[in-house]
Amino acid sequence: MSGITEDQVREVLNTVVDPCSITAGVPAGMDDMGLISDIQVSDDGAGGQHIGVKFGLTDATCMLLGSFANEARERLAAMPGVTTVDVTLDHDMEWTPDMLAPDYQRRLAEHRSERRARLLPLTPVRTGRAGAQ
Repeated sequence: MSGITEDQVREVLNTVVDPCSITAGVPAGMDDMGLISDIQVSDDGAGGQHIGVKFGLTDATCMLLGSFANEARERLAAMPGVTTVDVTLDHDMEWTPDMLAPDYQRRLAEHRSERRARLLPLTPVRTGRAGAQ
């Protein structure tokens, strides 16, 4: 049996989409968002593979911790040959926007630029009545 690679794990984790990125109009998975801090793939000693993943959140108060962890665990466990999966929160990770994947940063910037171009120009509005002194 061939071993699972870190790239394959990242690909699966990238199918877990951050709801905030959907709201922003440019959906992105956990890896594109820069949320993955560590991936470990090892033999389980019985012919299968163990995957360990540590991830962070864009904000420490994010209410989606459980959702992210469960989705990641379920999707990784469904990979052929995987026998165990540990998904844990990296409490020390301090996420910053520069952790976004370069391709995602480009797509997000393009989307924002297109949105700005579609906005109607704001026209100053006069207040008060005409002729009032």
